[in-house]
Amino acid sequence: MGSIGTLPLVQRLSASAGIDQILHAYERDGAVILEDFLTESQVKRMNQEFAPGLEQIKPKQDSDLAAFIGTKTKRLPAVINSKTFRDEVLENELMHALSEKILVEGPPDGYQINCAQVIALGPGAEAQPFHRDQGLWSFWEKFPATGPEACINFLCALTPFREENGATRVIPRTHTSMDLAYDDSSESLAAELNPGEALFFSGRLIHRGGHNRTNETRCALTIHLCRNGLNTQEAHPLTIPRDIAETMSYRAQAMFGFRSSWPVHEKSGSHFWTSCWDELGESVGLKVSTGKA
Repeated sequence: MGSIGTLPLVQRLSASAGIDQILHAYERDGAVILEDFLTESQVKRMNQEFAPGLEQIKPKQDSDLAAFIGTKTKRLPAVINSKTFRDEVLENELMHALSEKILVEGPPDGYQINCAQVIALGPGAEAQPFHRDQGLWSFWEKFPATGPEACINFLCALTPFREENGATRVIPRTHTSMDLAYDDSSESLAAELNPGEALFFSGRLIHRGGHNRTNETRCALTIHLCRNGLNTQEAHPLTIPRDIAETMSYRAQAMFGFRSSWPVHEKSGSHFWTSCWDELGESVGLKVSTGKA
């Protein structure tokens, strides 16, 4: 592995490298670039499926979070409307294997999607402030760096990520630090990605969206997962139509709050998001398309 300045490079690995090798790089650096995480066909189809929604929405100009969200950045939350996303990407076995290894200590732990969005960084979009994703739950910042992870992110490139068009900037190995004194002067490196590659990183890693100095739009699909028991950023069961949810697998339904938990712990049952301790989906008569896997 090389370095830029004093920073180590983020390691690039094939998505087929094996979970142990991927976890080793992740645990060391706080991030790893997964090559071929999405297929060329999946990227092409999702770009087509997301295009109408992106055309209809506008960047938020008057939000209190404007500096963070971006006044020239579009965020499309309704990715579940993409058949490719819900039938294929949401069933990515590597994503689930890594999520279970990192976010599940044992029964009754589980994981869920905190948010899944398309982030379209428009021309001239300014860089975000540096941050840790775990800061969504402010109390988690008080936990030691050796403690459990709150969340992880799979940031998937739908278009090329280059330094000049606002590639996400990361500070490798900051996931092991309790130092919260990071600012715009902090040394960082651009995680350049080709379409279909994913930047897989820890919720503790210090990072930010970069400054887009080009006339092109840089598009990403972020799949942000967190432990069950944590409130999610998006209110999925209130915004996703039931008829769409019923086209999904049991596991996919659980990712979006239509089931009590994933993984299913047969002996201990679910402790969260139940109906008087009964499994939520069963209690409301939710149909499922392909069983529990």
